Amino acid sequence: MPFKAYDIRGIYPDQIGEEFAYGLGRALGKSYDTIAVGIDSRIGSDNIKDYFMTGIMDEISDVVYLGRISTPLLYYATKDRFSLGVMITASHNPKEYTGFKACNKNAIPLSPQDEIKKEFKIFNLPNRILHIRETRKDIIDEYKNFFISKLIHLKKFKIVSDFSNGSTVIENSILKEVFPYIITLNETPDGNFPGHPPNSIGLESTKKIRAKVLETGSDIGIIFDGDGDRIGFIDEKGREVRGDILSAIIAREVLKEKKGDKILYDLRSSKSVPESIESSGGIPIKSRVGHPFIKKLMRKEGAVFAGEFSNHFYFKEAGYFESPLLALYYVLKSLEKKSLSLQVDELTRYIHSGEINVKTENPIDKITELKNLYKGKNLEEIDGITISDKDWWVNVRPSNTEPLLRITAEASDEEALNQILSKVKEIIGEK
Repeated sequence: MPFKAYDIRGIYPDQIGEEFAYGLGRALGKSYDTIAVGIDSRIGSDNIKDYFMTGIMDEISDVVYLGRISTPLLYYATKDRFSLGVMITASHNPKEYTGFKACNKNAIPLSPQDEIKKEFKIFNLPNRILHIRETRKDIIDEYKNFFISKLIHLKKFKIVSDFSNGSTVIENSILKEVFPYIITLNETPDGNFPGHPPNSIGLESTKKIRAKVLETGSDIGIIFDGDGDRIGFIDEKGREVRGDILSAIIAREVLKEKKGDKILYDLRSSKSVPESIESSGGIPIKSRVGHPFIKKLMRKEGAVFAGEFSNHFYFKEAGYFESPLLALYYVLKSLEKKSLSLQVDELTRYIHSGEINVKTENPIDKITELKNLYKGKNLEEIDGITISDKDWWVNVRPSNTEPLLRITAEASDEEALNQILSKVKEIIGEK
């Protein structure tokens, strides 16, 4: 079944097709009143949307269809308005996939496994499928006006923006209205993703925008993923900037207005991130990986910002959810004093591995083995296990969906990094 830890996701139409969509609509329609629905640019998403919304209405619930939008816009729409928001999307997965992200009022995530799956069942399709037209343009206008008012003061910067042929249609219109010299790539929504995979990170996805930033002498490049809840940045030297380094840059700007406030960072982040937060007058709090956990912890702690290694950036002022355009706002503010490349170089103080996936049998047993072997070191079990010493740290955590362990490590020098990675892989028994 395609019910995952964070969302519902599967290949169209084999795993998620019209009957699945209708059944899910019935399951959600009987539990909620008015439901807001948006879709990404995927072929499968467009094909199943009417079946999903018909299922909702067959349970005598109301639907507000917002059309092809980004996931952050869907989250924004749920603020004080609807009992449920559903985005039909498979995020950055390959084009064959589709899926669903669901959140309660005020963008609080629903757990597919704990809160949706138990109500789900397959129905025969009805004889009549309803075709819903887009409604509530006022929400989209409100969203646009909020970000235009923030960004308009930074319109002097020259930007290249890659939309990944995704559903960031409204974000495109905002940026074009604010930045007179913006250069756009892959801006037409296309479920075949002809430009590159619908991801905001990785050399394959960022190749064209890195070249375009250098070619045009732009101040910065930005790239959205397929459903627009992640944003990547390219510095003026054409280099892709890691998500944790971006988190530190954004946190410093946020803390100029919010001294003494709490900032969340995910446990894969460099040590330079909490160091930078503390030196900027903030309180760093380490978080496990994954948007449901981060959003819950942000609300619990009252944190003003959270940054994730995977280019998810969360803001209290947006509603405790991802807001790529606010991330852009704070990064551009930082450019008023110093180029992005200089900031990145200053914050890259240690040698970082990135996230490494290792196939292994019995992932949980391997984590226990690591815990026993390194019991004399500093151990944390926020998410998997983090082992740290004076000159290095390593995190090993299980995948939610595959027989994988995900390894992230950092050290003071390359030799120390290679030593700890080799040791951990030897214990895991890399296949």
